[in-house]
Formats: sequence, structure tokens, C-alpha cells
Amino acid sequence: MRFETRSQFIENHPTRVHYDNPKMYRWKSWDANTPFAPVYDVPVYIDDCGDKISEDLVELLVTNNIGSRETWTKYNIFSRKEFVIGLLSDRIYQVYTDYMVELEEEPLPRDKLWIRGWGVTLNADEGIDHHSHAFHENTYLSGNISLSDLDTSTDYYFPYLGWYFDYWKVNNKSGNITLFPSWLEHKVDPNTTGQVRFSLAFDMFTEHTMNYISNNRNNSSVLQNIIRLAKRMDHV
Repeated sequence: MRFETRSQFIENHPTRVHYDNPKMYRWKSWDANTPFAPVYDVPVYIDDCGDKISEDLVELLVTNNIGSRETWTKYNIFSRKEFVIGLLSDRIYQVYTDYMVELEEEPLPRDKLWIRGWGVTLNADEGIDHHSHAFHENTYLSGNISLSDLDTSTDYYFPYLGWYFDYWKVNNKSGNITLFPSWLEHKVDPNTTGQVRFSLAFDMFTEHTMNYISNNRNNSSVLQNIIRLAKRMDHV
């Protein structure tokens, strides 16, 4: 079968696992018959946070000027006390729970999860290069929340599927929350719309991840910016 784009090739790859839930996307290798066969499991979940949360987050980024590239590593947006951050935390935990249920995994309680997030504003012709958020034995989850209805996309690069540079292109619809393993490489295409593109990115951590960071990172500011996934009542 011939596909018009690389993204279509990935989306229709025979190792894709099909779920009744249209929010769940997963590619899983066949059982290996030799010790050298490629083994992979790439589960991605796409849900939404709603228009109101999206609009309030854009206002927060603009009002506080906290979306520029220079600020990404200097704060944690989930440390803020605005009510919308509490709503967002609740929504992320619900999406996370639904994702884990589809994977037939036990969701961790909120007091066993940590999170760090940052706003992202991309001006004309700005994009984000090919990268991943973590790659070690305690890697957990990352997320992207699109806050703009613009003609832009995020490209996810899958291991072993087709040629080295094949990727799955996901259109950035306002309000979409995408959860994916933190090791999954991705990039954001240059913003050619002539408008500012707003989004929010975040990483989720388990106790194992926190211990790993504590034991393997020299920069203590990384740990200082990570907090537990608070409940809405903490944001009033």
C-alpha cells in the first residue's frame, strides 16, 4: 500500500494497536523471534482541556510574559496560584488516569506524581528543534497543550518504523492535550501563520524519577522547580 506522506505511513503502520477509544494511539512491536529484533512500545493519548482553560492560559502567558524561550527553564507554571492552574492540574490528572486505564496500568495517586510546566510562545518563523525530554531508566511522561487554533503541527519521531526520519504529524488544535513517553523525540514546525503560537509543555515524574534526578543532576534548580501535582483546592 502506498501512502502520500510519512505521517500517513506511521498512522497506518501494521504495528499500530487499534482501540475503541479514538483518543488512544499506540504502536507496539511484534513479539521478537530473535534477540536482535527491534522492540518498541509507543503509546500516545490525545484529549482536550476545553476552550475556557485554553483562553485563560493564553491570557496568563501574555499578561505575565512567561512564554519566551529564555524563560522555559526558570520557573514552573504549576507553582502559580491562579485558579486556571488548579483547573488545569485537575484536567491533566483526569486525562492521565484515562490514559493509564487504556494501557491497563494502575494510575498513580496525585500525591505520588510531580510535575513541571512552562508556557511556550512562538513568533513568526520560530519553531522548536528535534528533541526529547528525558532518556533514562526512570523516564515517565511528558505533555503538550496547544493553545492556538493555527495551521501548525508537532511531529513525533518513532523508533524503527520505516526510514530514520519518518514521523507522525499531529495538528495543533486549541485545547488539545497530548500525553506521551518523555523519551519520544519530537519537534514543532516553524510558525508560518503570521500570528503568535501559544502552547504549554510539561513533564510528569514519579518517585523513582525524582530520586534519579536527585542523584544524577548537579543543578539543584531542576529539583527546586518540580512540585507535586496539586489539587484544585490549592489554587484559590
